[in-house]
Amino acid sequence: MKSLILSLFITQFIFCQDLTASAILDSMNRVMTPENVKSTIRQIITTSRGNEREFEYEMFSGSKGENVLLRYTKPNVVKGNAILMKNHSDDIWIYFQRTRRVRKLASSSKNQKVEGSDFSYEDFSSGDTWKEDYDNKRLLDEDDKYVLELAPKPDVSTSYGKMIVVIRKSDFYPDIIRYFDKNIVHEKTLTMEDIRNIEGYPTAMKMTMVNHLEDTKTRMEIVNSTYNISYPDDYFTERYLRE
Repeated sequence: MKSLILSLFITQFIFCQDLTASAILDSMNRVMTPENVKSTIRQIITTSRGNEREFEYEMFSGSKGENVLLRYTKPNVVKGNAILMKNHSDDIWIYFQRTRRVRKLASSSKNQKVEGSDFSYEDFSSGDTWKEDYDNKRLLDEDDKYVLELAPKPDVSTSYGKMIVVIRKSDFYPDIIRYFDKNIVHEKTLTMEDIRNIEGYPTAMKMTMVNHLEDTKTRMEIVNSTYNISYPDDYFTERYLRE
C-alpha cells in the first residue's frame, strides 16, 4: 500500500511538473469562463482618504465572457444605469436612466475605470483573450500554486505591460492576479477569497482589487450567482441595455 501511494504521488508530481504554461492557462480558462452567468454583486469602493461608496448591480455574461451587461440597482443615483461590453470590451455602450440616452465609448476606453472603481472595462473581459494577446511563461511554483507570467505579444495593444497569475493546482482557479503597467510598475493586485463550488464551478464570493499607485481599493461580493441560465440571441444589444 505504501509503495502504491508513493507511486501515485510521484506520478502526480511529474504530471504537475510537465504541464506547460499554455496548458495551465487553458485549464484556468475552462473553469473561469462558463458559457453563461448571472450574478448580483455588491461593490464597495474605498478612496485614498478611506471614504466608502457602495453600489449593487446585476451582471449578465454570455458567450464565455465575450459579452457582459451590467445593470445598477443601488444606490438610487445610479439605479437603472447600464453598461454593455461586447467583443471582450472592444465595444462599450453606457445607458443613463435619467436622460434615457445611450453613449458609445471609444475603443481606447477599455482601460478606464468602471463607475470610479479599481476595475477597468477590460478587467471584466474573459481570460480567453489572454491566450490571444499575451505570451505566457511558467514561473517557479508557490507550494500548491502554479505561477504564470503573461507579457503582451508584439504589435498587440493591451492595458497592461505584464501580469502575474497565481493559480491553485487543486482546481486551476486563480487566487491572485498582479497587474503591471506599461513601465512594468506593479499597478494593481486582485485577490480572490471565499472560493466555493457553485453548480460545478469554483467561484470567488469575494474579490478585492487594490490599486497600489492610487492607494484605493474595490471589493466585490457576490450576493447570488447561477450558471444555469441562457439568453436570447439579441440579449446583449441596445434593446436590453435600455430595459
